[in-house]
Amino acid sequence: MTEIFCIFASILTLKIYIMKKIFTFIFAISLSLNMLGQCPLTTAVDFTATDCHGTEVHLFDILDGGQYVLMDFFFTTCGPCQQATPKVVESYYAFGCNMYDVFYIEVSVSDGDAACQTWAANYGVEYPTISTAGGGATICNSLYQIGQYPTVILIAPDHSILIQDLWPINNAQTIINALTPYGIQQHDCTAPAGEVVFNVDVIEMNMGGCIEEPGKFTIYNETTVDVVIEDYMASQYSFLCLDSDDLGLGNDIKGMTIASSDSLDVYVHFLGIRDYEMNDTLKLVTSFGEYELPVLITVYEGVGEVGANNFTLYPNPVNDFLKINGENLGNVSVYNALGQKVTEFFAENELNIATSNYENGVYFVKIGEKAQRFVVTH
Repeated sequence: MTEIFCIFASILTLKIYIMKKIFTFIFAISLSLNMLGQCPLTTAVDFTATDCHGTEVHLFDILDGGQYVLMDFFFTTCGPCQQATPKVVESYYAFGCNMYDVFYIEVSVSDGDAACQTWAANYGVEYPTISTAGGGATICNSLYQIGQYPTVILIAPDHSILIQDLWPINNAQTIINALTPYGIQQHDCTAPAGEVVFNVDVIEMNMGGCIEEPGKFTIYNETTVDVVIEDYMASQYSFLCLDSDDLGLGNDIKGMTIASSDSLDVYVHFLGIRDYEMNDTLKLVTSFGEYELPVLITVYEGVGEVGANNFTLYPNPVNDFLKINGENLGNVSVYNALGQKVTEFFAENELNIATSNYENGVYFVKIGEKAQRFVVTH
């Protein structure tokens, strides 16, 4: 009996040893497959592709616009892909249908447009599906080096790859739980409510000589989301300013964000050639839409070289001191040739202005609606 027991114990020990080896082997295979399934990159590679419906997709444009990108690599006959896609689609709806924090894209390694269109229709995929015709094989193989399907990755706006493979995908909540720690919030699939409005219909700019009153308008964000000023276009002036100090130059508004229910005061400066017959249209591009405002440029009446019965200035050209004589002068402002205010005074009937620190060039004295030109030479 003792011998039989020893033989039985030896067999049992051998079985345990073999099972450990088998489990270790299975674990190693599983680990290697998981590593193979991961995207090996840590930084996104840019691409421009066309989805199966003919829409162009430029990855870095989406990321640089502030959205995360969830990219699903698949092929239509892949069983695990078929099981995972409905859950990915459900999470797409939970995160607001590409209109908010995250933008979904799927890329096929081996399917043409027709197969991808059928796939998208069958699974309710509304986000871009990139086929081989649109560049899918290159994106999967050469750019992102995907070795197993499906592979789902998450890319941050700074182009870093935060998740190299989101697997297994048990349900939509798996994806939601994985993305939420990065500040990606759930939203309804409805467009942001409200509108962007302006306090004027026409931007009016007044000029005289090289003296300018900037055009002023206010942008009101009456939407439920932040609105970003992406760009502005107009041929007659160089830039827009925020919170301008009279005619001083403020901050360029391009790239600024107007929070929901907030507003932005904008000053428009004209720095081109002063041709008073030229009016313009300002085109403002925002994350919420594009807008146009006519720009009307008018001239101060009576502005120019005024007579001695108003005020006189001398010497002209001037080196150290400019003398101004008149009656009840009041506020006296000095501008440079760009229309920027250099300094301001208050005087009764005469005023001496030190010009030793002025750079050589053309300047203007403005009193009320009248202006005169003088030249500084050292």
